[in-house]
Amino acid sequence: MNLRRSSVLLSLLACATATSCIEEGEGTFLYQVRNTRVSVAANTPVQIRERWLVFLADELTTGAGGTDFNGDTQIDDQVPVVVNMATRSETRVPIATREIAVLGAWLFMVVDEVQDRRDWNGDGDTANPDDLVLLQAPAASPVLTFPAGYVKTLSREGSGPRMVVTRSGGLYFMEDDAATTALVAPQTSINLIRIASNAPSTPVRLSNNDALNVLRPQLVGEENGIVFAVLDETAEARELNGDGAADDEFVLALINSEDATPVVKSTATAMASATAPVRALKVTNTDYVVAYLVDEAAQGAGSLNNYTAAPNANWRPTHCSQDDLDSTDQVLHFVRYGAWFAGTEAPVNTFFAGEDRVLVVKTTQRTYVASVVPEDDDGNCLANGLNNDGDTDDRVLRWIATTSPLGTVGVFASANGLVALANTPGGTRGVSDLAGRFIAVVDEAADERNYDGSATNNTLIAWLNPDSGNSASWTFDHGTPAGIQASGASWMGEVADRTRVGVAFQESVFGASINAARDQDTTDSVPTFVRFDPGNTNDLDFPGPAVAIDADNAGVVSVAGIALYRVDENADNFDWNGDGDRNDFVLFRTRISDLGDSFAVSTLNSSSAPAAFIGIGVGQGDSAIGVAFIADESSISSGGSRDLNNDGDSNDFVVRWMRVGP
Repeated sequence: MNLRRSSVLLSLLACATATSCIEEGEGTFLYQVRNTRVSVAANTPVQIRERWLVFLADELTTGAGGTDFNGDTQIDDQVPVVVNMATRSETRVPIATREIAVLGAWLFMVVDEVQDRRDWNGDGDTANPDDLVLLQAPAASPVLTFPAGYVKTLSREGSGPRMVVTRSGGLYFMEDDAATTALVAPQTSINLIRIASNAPSTPVRLSNNDALNVLRPQLVGEENGIVFAVLDETAEARELNGDGAADDEFVLALINSEDATPVVKSTATAMASATAPVRALKVTNTDYVVAYLVDEAAQGAGSLNNYTAAPNANWRPTHCSQDDLDSTDQVLHFVRYGAWFAGTEAPVNTFFAGEDRVLVVKTTQRTYVASVVPEDDDGNCLANGLNNDGDTDDRVLRWIATTSPLGTVGVFASANGLVALANTPGGTRGVSDLAGRFIAVVDEAADERNYDGSATNNTLIAWLNPDSGNSASWTFDHGTPAGIQASGASWMGEVADRTRVGVAFQESVFGASINAARDQDTTDSVPTFVRFDPGNTNDLDFPGPAVAIDADNAGVVSVAGIALYRVDENADNFDWNGDGDRNDFVLFRTRISDLGDSFAVSTLNSSSAPAAFIGIGVGQGDSAIGVAFIADESSISSGGSRDLNNDGDSNDFVVRWMRVGP
């Protein structure tokens, strides 16, 4: 198990009475906390790229009675603030803004003219401006002189982001139809536009792989260089997924942002919504695997998860004897991007139902896709359930190797390994991957099996190597002493570089107080930065400091070898921010490699969100010299440090930041 119970205790106690450890970090060049001079909404967007920190300031809560930053006589807007973390300069941009992004040395803003009350695109509606526009300004000097900085008029279609920035240095946005010159076949340019970081003044219209018509992709997001979009058949006025009806709103389309000339291509398969889970992983230097859920009702192809229709009998666990005949499920599909884009391979149906989580995992031998199956959606196992416990109300992980043909190896159907997952907070929903293995939080009560020998039903961390095939089993024992050294988790989250998994490690399963210097109970969770031991790749380690965190909202992130996380003063039984009570949430930091330099950084917030914001693409080759977080002034009960942004009150949310690199 290798949980280090006391190695950082002295460093924690050293900061217990030192104000500099609480509010101003170590007082060194790096990790010295600095305040911004405005208030923000608790959910303000924060973007960090290289030296630039950008967020939206809130007019209503900045200053006594609010502050009209953009001069429209109202105080209901949010405006960008740009911080140069190298020079510590802070600039307010007096423009009401909905979305922000940084690309290279440029700030981009999505601005609603209705909110900003200015005709930015010059189309003459100065009395009642009504367009959504994209503006651009140099990050080093971002104050625009109206109407300079206008780039394009944007579409209002769809519910997703208006722009997406990729790790490879591109910004994608969808132009408004009214501003787009109509094109007819064989012209294939569309109203999706890309701006590259090396050519910020030269927007380039993307091409459509399907030359039949002009596509209007609605952006969804990006992962590992693949941009996700959905196509609305009603907007296209044509059928895109082969079901004979042009009424599906969420046909998935993909864009490889690392191509020299990115092209939009439809998968011809429909999802249930724009927020349905999608994952992309680069599996070779030039190829990707993308996993997603196809909605049976929208696809109109009947049951897609009937095991009888699968390539062979390997899909069906021996205790499953029914056939799924309904068409109300979401079903895991994947594309091998290169072959799919070349037109030599269609999206592949795995015959596994899914709901809120899909994964793509690369091992030393092959690539796997996985989904969390809601048992009541799997009509193949309605009598016993996938995990053979006699009910159908569990969430069970199923996976398959992306072989061609599908099912030659890597179909797992053993009831011993089909376990019920805990719906653990932290974004993972109870399952992630690490070093080519699945990492799961197994709910003993739901699974109706005991894995740790305890009379208490726990939520236990386990791992499995899918390369072991149908003989694979979950490992719950993470130590060498006699008996089962199990580890319980109340929270689990992925970190950016994917070299570790953040886990809120439960004292109750460990069987002792870990933060014993401050309390003797065994009801807390402590932060651990889970990895496989480099000296023994079958040993899952749980290193972490001896301090109690917010058990179901730990918010662990990592940057530059440092972990940042949310400590709960009440659980830890200590007044870490020195305000005279033990009711607050506090940002802590720990050096991951040796658990050194652990100390309280600042009062934080109780929002259900990561403890801190790190740079876009950090862990994927991008750089950022700082991190930021949101402090809640009202949580500080006493002292002159309550008014962090110096606006005359002490009840604001304030963005604070620290340098983490040169």
